[in-house]
Amino acid sequence: MNKKIYIMFAVVCLVLADAFAQQTLSSLAGNSIKLDNLRVEHTENSLLVKMNLDLDSLEMPSNMRFVFTPMVKYGEKHVLLPQIVLNGRKQDLSYRRWGYKKFSSDVVALRRKNDTRQTLNYSATLPFEAWMKNCNIEIAEDLCGCGGEVLDQNLVVVHKIRTPYLPYVRPKAEARKERQEEGRAFVDFPVDKITLYPDYRNNPQELNKIIQTINLVKNDRNTTITGIRIHGFASPESPYEHNAWLAENRARTLKDYVCRLLQLEDRIFTVSSTPEDWDGLRKYVESGNLEHRSEILALIDDRTLEPDAKEWRIKQTYPEDYRFMLEHWYPALRHSDYVVTYCVRPFSVEEAKLLLKTKPQQLSLEEMFLVAQTYQPGSQDFNEVMEIAVRMFPDDEVANINAACARMESGDLEGARQYLEKAGRSADALHVRGVLAILEGNVGQARQLLEEARNGGAQRVEENLLLLE
Repeated sequence: MNKKIYIMFAVVCLVLADAFAQQTLSSLAGNSIKLDNLRVEHTENSLLVKMNLDLDSLEMPSNMRFVFTPMVKYGEKHVLLPQIVLNGRKQDLSYRRWGYKKFSSDVVALRRKNDTRQTLNYSATLPFEAWMKNCNIEIAEDLCGCGGEVLDQNLVVVHKIRTPYLPYVRPKAEARKERQEEGRAFVDFPVDKITLYPDYRNNPQELNKIIQTINLVKNDRNTTITGIRIHGFASPESPYEHNAWLAENRARTLKDYVCRLLQLEDRIFTVSSTPEDWDGLRKYVESGNLEHRSEILALIDDRTLEPDAKEWRIKQTYPEDYRFMLEHWYPALRHSDYVVTYCVRPFSVEEAKLLLKTKPQQLSLEEMFLVAQTYQPGSQDFNEVMEIAVRMFPDDEVANINAACARMESGDLEGARQYLEKAGRSADALHVRGVLAILEGNVGQARQLLEEARNGGAQRVEENLLLLE
């Protein structure tokens, strides 16, 4: 980074810090210690925290020790700064003898001399990370010298960044929650036959795949099957008309078997077929290493040729490749694809919480959003719900908007940017992109995006525009 750009970057960061920062508490230890001259500054590489602790009002018993642990904190992320140890007279003697075993070498230690004026000047510098642009400065108070986990102690926010408003969007309710389970089975039939033998070759396990998928929905008290589609495919090695007959009737035979075995109503089934699976064959050829791969692909893609002419041309022109295809790939082109469509009943928030861990596919985006509202924004539970939502609805714009907001809440700006690539161009999406630009220090871009969002009707944009002003 050249010097001019570096200076501009530093100026933007300091301007944003001054605009967003506000003192939230100016004392520690029950107002006995006053804080003043608190400064939080950062450049491209480092973060500086400075403050003065006025001890004039502190009356400290001789055997008492206070331990304060400043930290940089944002969401779940935190970095501890050097500790501050205040000792009474006797504790100071103990500290001088044994304290180094308990505290780190860069600890700031001071003996409190009661009834005298004392000020502790504290300064700490640490490497700057992107998430720190949006951090708080908090101090953990240990007023008994008991030790223990720092994050379990009383945390006092002494400096808080005034963060932008994160515009989470409530998803629209699904009028009807329709879901589907799908799969592919390679059911074997004797050559040129349409009679199904359940114990023939690999049929027991292939049929079981279909049965298990249907029973998974059928036996769930929360779901109701609304349709089952079976689509049969044949391979191209026989005349096209004959293959059309085989594909259609084998699919019907399979439907009759499943319907009868599971005692389902015939009306919920839909049967269709594709006489020859040329798309499937093309994928095999494209990913394979046949000697005449390019020529065979050209024949497959030739729309001027009828299916029988294509198959005959490949067989006659490239006999060795054809024999390989016939033996290794054609059997897999004879398959039955199935889709089980079902409706899911609505759930309460408490029910949705349980299903989120076991069957999230049964929840709507709105139900997941309502679960998230029971947690603190930025918490691990809250962020986990947003991640599950976008995983279950990866192409939904609202799911990606909310996941981006959650990533920004936890300080992951790069993760937020990736989700925003699929968030669309709605006013809400522009609003979120504007917030990301604020956190990245791109003031001009932030203002442009926020004004577009406001003009598009997004809510509460003025709050974020005010930060820029």
